[in-house]
Amino acid sequence: RLTMLFNSSGYILSSSIEGSIQMKSYLAGTPPLRLALNEDLIVGKMEGAASYGAVVLDDCNFHECAVLDDFETTRTINFVPPDGEFVLMNYRITGDFVAPFRIYPSLEETNQTQVEVVIKIRADLPQANFGTNVQATIPVPIKTNGVSTKLGSGAAAAGQSAEYRAKDHRVVWTIKKFQGGAEHTARIKIDLKEPCSPAIRREIGPISLSFEIPMFNASNLQVKYLRIVDQQRTYNPHRWVRYVSQSASYVCRF
Repeated sequence: RLTMLFNSSGYILSSSIEGSIQMKSYLAGTPPLRLALNEDLIVGKMEGAASYGAVVLDDCNFHECAVLDDFETTRTINFVPPDGEFVLMNYRITGDFVAPFRIYPSLEETNQTQVEVVIKIRADLPQANFGTNVQATIPVPIKTNGVSTKLGSGAAAAGQSAEYRAKDHRVVWTIKKFQGGAEHTARIKIDLKEPCSPAIRREIGPISLSFEIPMFNASNLQVKYLRIVDQQRTYNPHRWVRYVSQSASYVCRF
């Protein structure tokens, strides 16, 4: 889960990842398992200078079933999984990582009682990846008389919608599928009940973005393998690893 704060120029003011490795186990009996992570994984920023491309965790903690005898040397975790779903590991990262979406807002007074907000969002993702149910929420002034929105035209606007929720004083812009490398723009005209003032301008924003990106891992923490340790048993399990990145608090100021 990603927490990011941007200024109006798209510069990252703060960023962090709260991540976890969640397991679902439905194996017969209690076979011991071994899970391997990045060999160049560094835990704790005081451990020394990170090699280029290494994953650096601020801190992490493990489920009580985890045996960490080899973790320091080989970055492997041995464990006997409880039945069902559980969290094997939680971790936290602060600092530099690639923001999957960049937000660029602008605001202009078109006349005394109208303000136009232009929001451009760019997906800094590989083209093979995409965000689902991407939703930008933009607060508008309490003294708003009405709102009109204009989204991209043609194929670019497919799967997009914008709704003014007068009760909540906000505009919600939804993009069902946001392909990596794509860029979308929304123009929002806000008609005011009285002339625009600095106090009214301050009621516009900040922009909050919510999303989910399947098969994308912003932290670069990777499961290298997941194995059953006891090879003598006749296990032939189906195993799969799925990565998901989600927004926690993803905010851009005006």
